[in-house]
Amino acid sequence: MAEGTIFLQMTGVSKHFPGVRALHGITFDVRAGEVHGLVGENGAGKSTLMGVASGSLVATEGEVRIAGEPVQGDPERARDLGLSIVHQEPALMPDLSVAENLYLGLPKKLRPPPSNLNGWARKLLKHWSEDVAIDPRAHVTTLNAEQRFIVEIVKALECEPKVLVLDEPTEHLATEDVERLFERVRRVTERGASVVYISHRIREVQMIADRLTVLRDGEGQGTFDAKELNEDQIVSLIVGGDLDRSFPDKAESGDHPVVLSTSGFSGPGFSNVSLEVRAGEILGLAGISDNGQVEFMRSLAGIYRGAGRVTLAGKDISIRNSQEAKRHGISYLPGDRHREGIFGELSVRENFSIRSSRADVRSGLISSGSERSRTNKAIRQFAVKTPHQETPIGSLSGGNQQKVVLSSVLSAEPRVLLVDEPTQGVDVGARAEIYRILRETARSGVAIIVVSSDAQEVAGLSDNVAIFSRGRVVEVLSGDRVTEDNITSSVLKSTEQRDKHHRSVGAFWKWAAGNSAPLLMVAAAILLLGTVAGIWNPFYVSPRSVTGMMTFAATLALVGYGQQLLMMVGGIDLSVGPLMGLCQVVASFFLLSDAGLGTQLAGWVLLILVALTVGLINWILVDGLRMHPMVATLATFMGVQAISLILRPTPAGMIDGKIMIALGTKIGIVPVTFIIAVLVAIVLEFVLYKRSIGVSMRGLGSRPEAARTAGIRPKLTRLIAYLGCSLFAGIAAITMIAQVGIGDPRAGLSFTLGSIAAIVIGGASLFGGRGSFIGALLGAIFIVQVNSVTVFLGLSQEWQQYLLGALILLSVAIYSKSREKVVQA
Repeated sequence: MAEGTIFLQMTGVSKHFPGVRALHGITFDVRAGEVHGLVGENGAGKSTLMGVASGSLVATEGEVRIAGEPVQGDPERARDLGLSIVHQEPALMPDLSVAENLYLGLPKKLRPPPSNLNGWARKLLKHWSEDVAIDPRAHVTTLNAEQRFIVEIVKALECEPKVLVLDEPTEHLATEDVERLFERVRRVTERGASVVYISHRIREVQMIADRLTVLRDGEGQGTFDAKELNEDQIVSLIVGGDLDRSFPDKAESGDHPVVLSTSGFSGPGFSNVSLEVRAGEILGLAGISDNGQVEFMRSLAGIYRGAGRVTLAGKDISIRNSQEAKRHGISYLPGDRHREGIFGELSVRENFSIRSSRADVRSGLISSGSERSRTNKAIRQFAVKTPHQETPIGSLSGGNQQKVVLSSVLSAEPRVLLVDEPTQGVDVGARAEIYRILRETARSGVAIIVVSSDAQEVAGLSDNVAIFSRGRVVEVLSGDRVTEDNITSSVLKSTEQRDKHHRSVGAFWKWAAGNSAPLLMVAAAILLLGTVAGIWNPFYVSPRSVTGMMTFAATLALVGYGQQLLMMVGGIDLSVGPLMGLCQVVASFFLLSDAGLGTQLAGWVLLILVALTVGLINWILVDGLRMHPMVATLATFMGVQAISLILRPTPAGMIDGKIMIALGTKIGIVPVTFIIAVLVAIVLEFVLYKRSIGVSMRGLGSRPEAARTAGIRPKLTRLIAYLGCSLFAGIAAITMIAQVGIGDPRAGLSFTLGSIAAIVIGGASLFGGRGSFIGALLGAIFIVQVNSVTVFLGLSQEWQQYLLGALILLSVAIYSKSREKVVQA
């Protein structure tokens, strides 16, 4: 590659959001073989600029070229041209496995056959480290922050990019992984590619970058040789002047009362911790990542369950959950701001008031005036930069998000404040503000415990520091001994051994968290219920009874497949029941005994076209008009049902008997329609997990923005899902012809809720990204079985609802609890 070749060229790029000018006239280029640092405060426009470069955002003005080719709002094209980006918040799809995320993250030309993803992914992970502790089969939702970031970095590196963008790449990485990252960066530039390195850690940028560009308030402040500027000069360019980066004065020594103390406190990842924190004091918790300090804090916050003695103001207390901790006056500021700290779609006002809503209650109702007044006061007090208190918090910079969350936590007036990584992903200016706020809070008499992976931050902020190693406190530093050197030395010299037994998860819960668990549980329920019913009433297992149940199950399963297809991408279709009735009504005008072959053929074609037309209308309402799927398909429900009633006010139009006989064909006692339903389930299951279209659909339902970044086309994928859902409803209506035999507009109404119940029982998520077509088949069989069992056992119809409701609640509860346990482990 010729020296000086420009791989990324951005000219006059501006980006405007409603009420916010994020970028203005930015010109930026990255040369072959260089590391180009991009620095600036949170909100300066760094991530937005790279979003435009990657195609995930469309520039309001300006031009972007990668390897000389124009890019405008097309992530897949940007990736194909050679740009890979590691986002500050990993763009992974949580309900997909690590292997599947790596697969979707690569350009199509680099993807292997989907049949052996796990072995392929294991090799990729070993390119990062031979002893990497990440199972390629694990769902991303079970990974911790560091593991998710490693997966994201591996995904980007394996694309063999011409331009690699790293957005705050070391925030979640341990020291040894930071060194690995720098080594990989050097390998990228050695082969002639380039790296854009975005970080708030100026020393890191100076260490790794050849050139650096400074952004401030969405405008460029110049591009410089990284060696020409010292740290203070870079900071001055970032903030527009000199910045006092010193920490606030620490607490004066004195006999302050102990507010919180623990004795022999143990929990997941830590054991036998005895510590105390006094009023007005900041206690820092330091140590290498995953050595128990975060778990200790989260147990005090009631998120994990701890065992041992905890006293508050001299009185023993129990902390069984986060609500109990809050009642005791213990408030927690989480370290993973994106997943646990903010409600991204809610406004600044709602994010602030949600933790202290009782303060706004007047006569039993929330006072809007009080809420707005308190929010405005917090915005001024904490210097939050936001256009308005109604601005969605997700559109603010990381530093301003953190200040809103901190102000929200403090508004509850806690006695003890627990702070996890107070300045993670926060720019240098916002850090100083947060340090000041924490120290002023301590001076008001609040006891504060802080966890930070930055030894300099712990030393500068804390009055006392507890060093954690392998789940235990190995040393407590106080007074003049609280220095960065002493903290680092204590961490590195520890020989403590970890007590691991607290982190174990039972084999049942591990199994229950997997994809196969719902299938096996439903299958077991079917066998158990069938055995009991067969013993109670032998006619239950008679050939006629079994054939009838299979016939009804086939119809419910087929419409369930369509519902599962749509729910997989985060949608739902309430119109499938009326659509089945409409298809039946259409058939009753054409599939008549005295109709010719041409008329009957036209009827079959029209039936399918009607189904596809309804699917297209639903897609237009949801994707085109941005209506919520439930609202859109409820409107279609009423419209389709109205058309059916207009065409057939009362049931009429007998279907040709030959057609009904053909549709009722059996092989032995097994209806052909049931065999077809089983085969379709197997094929669809294979496609779902072993073909790219299936993985793409699950990815889109799991996390739409990450899927779009991975090159999945949301509108096209949802169109396929809506058309597929309606098509299956039409096919199910065909199988229903043999059961109804007449044009009845109300024939399919019960299948709407039935199809949803079947797939939920079979393991589907109402939020998308997870499900099974075999599970939908089993769910349909179980529903039909319950309906039949109640008749054979002489039970009232209410028992149908009791049994179905109980299994739905049980299956959802077990799956949710198992995922919770695995995530916490």
